[in-house]
Amino acid sequence: MKYYTLILLLLIFCHLTGKAQLQAADQQYTDSLNRIINGSTADSLKAVAGFKLTDFWAEHDSTKAVFYLKNARKQSRKYPLLFARSYWFESLIYIEKDYVKAEKLLIRADSLLTKFSTKYVYRLRSMVWHNYALIQQHKDDLKTTLDILINRVLPLSKKAGDKEFTGTEYVSIGTIFTNIGQYDKAAPYLQNGLNALKDASPDKYYLLVNVYISISQNYYHQKNYSQTKKYLDLAKTILDKSDHVRTGYPMAIFWLDYYKSTTRYFINTNQKGLALVDANKAIKLAEELNDNYTLQEIVFEKYRILFEQKKFDQAKKTLLQIVNQPEINTLATNKLKLTESLSEVNYALGNIKEAYQLLKKSKTLSDSLNEGKTKEEINALEIKYKDAENQKKIAHLNAERKQHAVMIEKNKITTLLLVAASFFLLVIIALLYFYFNGYKKLAEQRAINYRQKVADLQQKQQLEISRAMLNAEEKERNRVAQDLHDGLGGMLSGLKINLSNWAKHSEMQLHDVELQRIVNQLDSSVTELRHIARNMMPQTLLKFGLEVALKDLAESAMGNNMHIDFQALNISKNIALEEQIIIYRIVQEILTNILKHARADEVVLQCSENEKHFYITIEDNGTGFDTSTYKKGMGIENIKNRVAYLKGSLEIDSKPGNGTNINIEIPISYE
Repeated sequence: MKYYTLILLLLIFCHLTGKAQLQAADQQYTDSLNRIINGSTADSLKAVAGFKLTDFWAEHDSTKAVFYLKNARKQSRKYPLLFARSYWFESLIYIEKDYVKAEKLLIRADSLLTKFSTKYVYRLRSMVWHNYALIQQHKDDLKTTLDILINRVLPLSKKAGDKEFTGTEYVSIGTIFTNIGQYDKAAPYLQNGLNALKDASPDKYYLLVNVYISISQNYYHQKNYSQTKKYLDLAKTILDKSDHVRTGYPMAIFWLDYYKSTTRYFINTNQKGLALVDANKAIKLAEELNDNYTLQEIVFEKYRILFEQKKFDQAKKTLLQIVNQPEINTLATNKLKLTESLSEVNYALGNIKEAYQLLKKSKTLSDSLNEGKTKEEINALEIKYKDAENQKKIAHLNAERKQHAVMIEKNKITTLLLVAASFFLLVIIALLYFYFNGYKKLAEQRAINYRQKVADLQQKQQLEISRAMLNAEEKERNRVAQDLHDGLGGMLSGLKINLSNWAKHSEMQLHDVELQRIVNQLDSSVTELRHIARNMMPQTLLKFGLEVALKDLAESAMGNNMHIDFQALNISKNIALEEQIIIYRIVQEILTNILKHARADEVVLQCSENEKHFYITIEDNGTGFDTSTYKKGMGIENIKNRVAYLKGSLEIDSKPGNGTNINIEIPISYE
C-alpha cells in the first residue's frame, strides 16, 4: 500500500513516546493505578495515575477514559504543567474518532505548554504536533503534514535533545517525500535520520533497520539498484544481529518489509529465482503476522514471476491463496487486479469459458472505478468462447441460413421500425425521468435556499439587535460614568472644600469629632463614586489596553475573603476596541457573579491569545451549581449574549460543592 512505510513509522513513534501498550486484560496494571487514586497520596500523584489510566482506556473504552480524565484534571488544577498535559491526554480519546475535536485539544495543549521550557516539555510538544500531523495525514493533506513535521515537530524534537525522536522524524519526512515521488527531497532527510540513528543501541535496532529499508526504497524508485542493494544488505546485517538480542519492537515486521523489498529488487534486476525464494519468505511472515494487505502485494509479485516463467498452474494456485480474504474485497482496485489476473491465467491454461466470465466480471468492476477496459478485448474473447461452443452447430446453421434468408429479408424493415420505435420511446422516458427528477431536486434546493436565507436574515437581524443593544449600553455607561465623575463627583468634592473652609472661617477646629466624621464620609462617597464610574467605563482599558484593564479589574475585585490569581499570556494591544470592551464586560460579569453567588476564596483567571483567538478560563472553589437545573439569570444571559455576539463558544462545568470552571473561546480581529 502507498503509505505502508509511513504508517509503520508512525507506529514506531507511538512506541517511542511510551504510550501504554497494555491489553485490557492486564488487571494488575489498572489496579495498581486505581490504588494510587483511591489512596491518601498527593493530588499531583493521583492526577498522574488518572492520566495514565486515561491513556490506557483511550484505546479500549472511551467512557472510562473520559471518567478518569475529568477526575485527574480536577486534581491537577493546582499544577499548571499537569493541567496542560490533561488536554494532551484528552486528545488521545478522540484522535481516531473526531478529528476536529482532537485538533482543538492538541492546539489547546500546545498553547498551555508554551509557558514551560524544559526538555521534557519540548518532547511532549513534539508529540502533540506529531499527532496533529498524523490527523492531517489521515485526511490525505500531505502538504500540511510535511509543513508541521518540518517546521513544528522537528525543531521541538531537537530542543528536547532526543536523538531517537529526531532521527525518527527525519525518516518520517523522507518517507512522505518518497511516497509522493519527490525522491531528491527525500534523500537528505533520510540521510539525517541515518546519522541520528546509526549508533542505536541493540534494543533499538528496529530504528536502524527501518531507516536502511527506507533509504533502499528511495533508491529503488529512482532505479538506482546498486544503492538499493547496498542498503538492503545493511538492513540484513542488523536484522541478523537482532536475532540474538532483545529489542523493544517485534522484528518480524521488519523482516517482512525486508523480504518484500528484496523481492522487488530481484524482479527488477532479472533474478527471478531469488525473487521467488524471498517472496515465499515474505508470504510466510505475512501469514504469521496476519498482515493480509502485505500478503496481497507479495502474492501479486510472485504470480507475475510464475506467469512470465509460464508456470501457469503454480501461478493460479498462488492467486487462489488470497481469493477468499475479506481484505481483497475491501479495496475495489485489489479485487479488480485479482479478477483480471485470474482471467489472464485461465486463458493461458485454455479455460476459455472461465476466463471469459472473469473478464466480464472485471469489466463490471472496472466500470465502477471509471477504469473501463476496451470492448475489443472482451469481444475478441467472447468470439473465441462462442466459436468453441458453437463449432458443432456451424454446419446446421449454414443449412438453415438459406431457408431463413427470405423470411429475414421480409422482417428486416419491421424489425428496424420496432427497434427505432423502442429506442425513441426509451429516449422519451429517459428525458421525462431526468426532467421530473431534476425539477424535484431544483424545487427541494430552492426550498433549502429559501430556509437558509430566512435563517441568515434572522441571524443578521439578531446580530444587529445585539450590536445596537451592546453599543447603546456602552454609550449609556460612558455617559453615566462621565456625568457621575464630572457632575456629582465634582459637586461632592466642592462640598468637602466648602465645608472645610466654612469650618476655618467659623473658627471651628477641624479635629472636631463630628466635623471630621462628616469630612470622612464625603471622602468615602467621592472614592466610591469614582469606583462606580471606573467600573462603568474603565479608563485603564482606553489608555493602557485590555491586559492592564483586566489586571486592574481582578485586583479591584479582590477582598479580604477572596484572592484572584490573574494570569495573562500573549495578549495583543491591537485587538479591535469594540471587542476589547466586550471581553472586559464578559470577565467583569463573571467576577461579579462569583462575588455575589459563589462564596469562593480562591479564583484563577487565565486570559490568553493564540492565532486570532482569545481564550478565557475562570476557575473558583466556590459552592458550584447544577448546570442542568439552574435558573437562568441576567448575569449568565449577559455573558452568553456577549459571547454569541462575538461568535465565540462558552462551556460551563460545575457541580454543587465542587466549584465552577468556565472556558470561553472568542475569535478576534485586529485594528
